[in-house]
Amino acid sequence: MTAGKLEADVDPLTSRAMRSYLDTRSGSVTAAVEDLRTRQTWLYRPGARDQTGSIVKADILETLLHQAEISRRSLDGANPSVIQGMIENSDNDDATDLWNLVGGSTGVGAYNVTAGLTQTDPNPQGYWGETTTSAADQIRLLQELAVPSSLLDAGSQGYALNLMEHIESDQAWGVTGGVPAGVSVALKNGWLPLTTDTDWEINSIGGIKGDGRWYLVAVLTAHDSSMPYGISTISRMSTLIWNGLKPVIVKATKPSSGSSGASGLTRRR
Repeated sequence: MTAGKLEADVDPLTSRAMRSYLDTRSGSVTAAVEDLRTRQTWLYRPGARDQTGSIVKADILETLLHQAEISRRSLDGANPSVIQGMIENSDNDDATDLWNLVGGSTGVGAYNVTAGLTQTDPNPQGYWGETTTSAADQIRLLQELAVPSSLLDAGSQGYALNLMEHIESDQAWGVTGGVPAGVSVALKNGWLPLTTDTDWEINSIGGIKGDGRWYLVAVLTAHDSSMPYGISTISRMSTLIWNGLKPVIVKATKPSSGSSGASGLTRRR
């Protein structure tokens, strides 16, 4: 009997097509991808830090769910319609209510430390959209939803992912780019003008599963000339990432002595 071995991917963030595309655009980009089939992670400009905009709402949600599990109180007293509004509609008033409920920057920061984030600073003045983060830290947050977690149980993970899979249609851009119909995409986007209407931060994070692929992706762009310009950038990068992560090729190998040939999903720390 033989066991399956996953063939390693080529870095989709440094492919010739990706490099050629990024050379044509203005502004700045940082990105991270983790292939959950092979447990490979790739980073593009890992030293960059950017404002989150509304992607921090996924962080607020995880903090809320974690606190609810600790208190053993359903949703920690939050109104489900407010949570839905924050994620599916990206409602800012709902986000502010939940940010305050979880303890603001202190509560979110404590969760982030527990989750292993080292490059995220929640805004201490209450301007949650001005939280700064890295693409790598956003992958850490997504891991807590996508693979077995010590911080969130399966029920909390499923609840959060279901909300992120039902983003209202006019916000379903970004890491959906190039992903065909029938593939599951759980995402959260963020956008805000940095200084003027010609200087934008546009971000998109999410998990993609289907058609032989299963990966997490975070793309953060800054100093975009317009919101559509940033969206177009992430959509094109998403398409190249999807195309770069080919469906898994399984190679037959002999199991090692004493091995059953099965492998479980282990957490990366």
